[in-house]
Amino acid sequence: MSAQRAHVHVISTGGTIACQPVSPTQVTGYSSFAFTADQLLAGIPGLDRYADVTAEQLFSVGSSALSDENLLTLARRVEQVLASGGADGVVVTHGTDTMEETAFFLHLTVHSDKPVIVTGSMRPSSVLSADGPLNLLNSIAAAADSASRGMGVMLCLGDLLLSARDAMKTSTYRTDAFQCMEGGVLGSVIGAQAYYSYAPVRPHTLHSEFSLGRIESLPHVEVVYTHIGCTDLLLRSAAENGCRGIVIAGTGNGSVPPVVRDFFSAPGRPVWVRSSRVPGGRVGLNGGVDDEALGAVAGCGFSPHKARILLQLALTVTNDIPRIRDIFARY
Repeated sequence: MSAQRAHVHVISTGGTIACQPVSPTQVTGYSSFAFTADQLLAGIPGLDRYADVTAEQLFSVGSSALSDENLLTLARRVEQVLASGGADGVVVTHGTDTMEETAFFLHLTVHSDKPVIVTGSMRPSSVLSADGPLNLLNSIAAAADSASRGMGVMLCLGDLLLSARDAMKTSTYRTDAFQCMEGGVLGSVIGAQAYYSYAPVRPHTLHSEFSLGRIESLPHVEVVYTHIGCTDLLLRSAAENGCRGIVIAGTGNGSVPPVVRDFFSAPGRPVWVRSSRVPGGRVGLNGGVDDEALGAVAGCGFSPHKARILLQLALTVTNDIPRIRDIFARY
């Protein structure tokens, strides 16, 4: 921990960590939010040993129901707290369903080198073997540690510190659900003490070109999943309803069927990104598809849902396909 006592501000948004099940053995099927930010903190004994902690309840929403407006509200609040000078770090409690998307959005839009840790739980905080209280304690300890500065936004679950760029939910029920497929585990938290082995090298936070001050709303971008026998029905619907971008969750190395290539060969189509439904690996430029001829953007190492976040942000600064390709390659 840093030599000087740190102030960590906790922002609660809902999620499993804040849910109250009917019984102490009910680890699925719960829905009601029972715990506020202050109540979550009250359930952690000896918290004041690690930092001066304040908290607020920003909203209470299951993460599968979050909107683009929620993302902007949260990012602006995090940046405001850090810019005010009153907090040395921020912890966001969040549902795990879309945690990786929110964390990645914060990673690209919050202009501060102070620690931002996103955490939650796979089990409600009042069930047997709940993982939420320790995840929250570890997150606060990591946010209070001066070594966490400049590391970008991180997820802290299961004793690991994961870069928001690379973290992915890989299980529907296990407490070690979050992993990084090919890099991104930056360190660990043991005994409420953060230990780092690696640091992110891609642009983030202070070095990101995306500014919340220039964004009133996020462009409409959809994800379309390909499969055997898929048609252009969803693509046509997206284009007809004003979609500015479409991310294709293709097969293998971002391969797309002829019907997709034919759709995007027509003039006036939305900007499109080729990503892959495969959880690991990289979709490179012209990898099996002539991206330059088709006007496509290679999704690089991003999952379809993270590619959507990055495309939304890219479209706030440019409509130029070569520049968007460069953004995906650099970030």
